[in-house]
Amino acid sequence: MLFPTWTFLFFLVVVVGARWLLSRRTRRQPGSARPCAGGDELVRAWLLFASYVFYLSWGPLYGVLLAGVTVATWAVGRQVGDTSRAQPIRKRWLVAGVVVNLGLLAFFKYAQFAVDQVHLLIAPTGEPPPALGIVLPLGVSFFTFHAVSYLVDSYRGGEVERSLSTFALYFVFFPHLIAGPIVRARELVPQLHARPRFDPAQFADGIDLILRGLVKKMVIADRLAEHSDKVFADPHLYGTGTTWLAMLCYAGQIYGDFSGYTDIARGASKLMGYEIPENFRLPYLAGSITEFWRRWHMTLSRWLRDYLYIALGGNRHGEARRNLNLFLTMGLGGLWHGAGWTFVLWGVFHGLLLVLHKLWVTVTAPLMDRARTPASRPLRQNFAWRIFATVATFCLVALGWVLFRAPDLDTALVVYDRLLPGAKSLTPVTGLAVYWAVLLVLLASQLIGAWKDGKWLWRWLGEAPERAWVRGLVWLLAIAACFFFAGKPAEFIYFAF
Repeated sequence: MLFPTWTFLFFLVVVVGARWLLSRRTRRQPGSARPCAGGDELVRAWLLFASYVFYLSWGPLYGVLLAGVTVATWAVGRQVGDTSRAQPIRKRWLVAGVVVNLGLLAFFKYAQFAVDQVHLLIAPTGEPPPALGIVLPLGVSFFTFHAVSYLVDSYRGGEVERSLSTFALYFVFFPHLIAGPIVRARELVPQLHARPRFDPAQFADGIDLILRGLVKKMVIADRLAEHSDKVFADPHLYGTGTTWLAMLCYAGQIYGDFSGYTDIARGASKLMGYEIPENFRLPYLAGSITEFWRRWHMTLSRWLRDYLYIALGGNRHGEARRNLNLFLTMGLGGLWHGAGWTFVLWGVFHGLLLVLHKLWVTVTAPLMDRARTPASRPLRQNFAWRIFATVATFCLVALGWVLFRAPDLDTALVVYDRLLPGAKSLTPVTGLAVYWAVLLVLLASQLIGAWKDGKWLWRWLGEAPERAWVRGLVWLLAIAACFFFAGKPAEFIYFAF
């Protein structure tokens, strides 16, 4: 059940409508001073049922695994968070829970990759590796990270959820289930226990986010995919200019695709009265690779920082250890995205960039401080420097996306070779203007969003009651764009992870 389909639209309308009808039972009953709690339980039961319907639409076997992981994580979390137990016992429960969850992820996602690597070392040349036939459960990487964060937070003193049904709803809440954002229990569970009232402004914001996400996915990402997919399928055929455009198209595609999914997920949650965290904040306007990772897939960046980088020692043991921890964190973060050396190298590449940026800051910080004069701002605040740093950061990120997109290392090397000046096209290439136009639209949207954080635009588009018609007009234009300018429909990229 893909988000940009009529099936999901019908599903969402039914779920949201029933959610608010059921919530009316929380109002005070005649002659009673206390609200009726039955509506809360019905709402949670309905949303839990709807979330499993959504997930089971992809296949029944997936639901068995998801239910098992949910119950096991809840049960282990009760033991981990039981402060009446001795800490060594709690720690053993924590280790067991984390190992089992990561073990499941390793089996489903990396068993075939491991067999392939061993086969390369010991098998005769040309003999194909054995196929294990393992089917990757949808969203397994995301709900595994949810499970690990919940167990670790419970061990560290976080609130332990006593109700299995409420925990299950947090765990499988359908907007974030398949591809994030990675939502921590403390961000959603308290909202599930609360009794939110219908808020027209929040509901309108939810529609804004859904339409914005649909435009990003259908008009930007799917359109740009037409060119990037063609070039990455056989890069030998294309010249330097066409290959550069394909690299830029993929940079725009993955942003539109993933941030579009997040926008739809956040919008759907708002329609039901819940808030889930932001995941993207104009990442291609970042002025450094460190800032990029504070803006791109923000919930994953925080997860890697809190549960991996800090666990490895963070920056507490000197610069050399810090740099090693960055390499390990980003390398494992790359491997989390997929079972392939291209993903590992993509992670290591970003780890190297982060280390170089840390060294750059260490060396230049005194110079930047001395650059302050009565008539000028510090170098780090200089507008021209910011433009240069932003363009340089984007180019490095885009070059890294080649590794992320290429199906194998050989293809990535060919693409990098075709990016060099002088590569000639072996096939006629036409109709590229539309892709440049889409990229310019994406750039313009980033710049508009950067101006006062984009809040001026949304205020003008209808936060004031007298401008509500403007927001309605924008909604109609967004819907028209999805109908008339959408590219070929495709699954979300992060469904593969």
